[in-house]
Amino acid sequence: MSIGAVQGVAHAAAGAAQTAGAAGKNAGATFSQILNQAVSQVTGAQTQANQLLAQYAIGGPVTLEQVMLATSKAELMVEAAGAVTTRALTAYQSLMQTNIG
Repeated sequence: MSIGAVQGVAHAAAGAAQTAGAAGKNAGATFSQILNQAVSQVTGAQTQANQLLAQYAIGGPVTLEQVMLATSKAELMVEAAGAVTTRALTAYQSLMQTNIG
């Protein structure tokens, strides 16, 4: 694996973290807008990985390395989205258990 490939995986991880931390950067946006943007990014990464895989399967100008990097990026983004979802549900449940008064 080349240095560029390792950097690509690191960039994918950073992209997943950026998606997970989008709420902090978009303080003026509504929760719905932030959620839609994050889902769109994850869906886009999955679509790109699927397109590259299809091109590779038919012998297109795509290397196996490109397919693996795109797949890894999509996987990391899905994992990050799942972690954020779990964290949000935990926070919501904690808030609902808080006694007022």
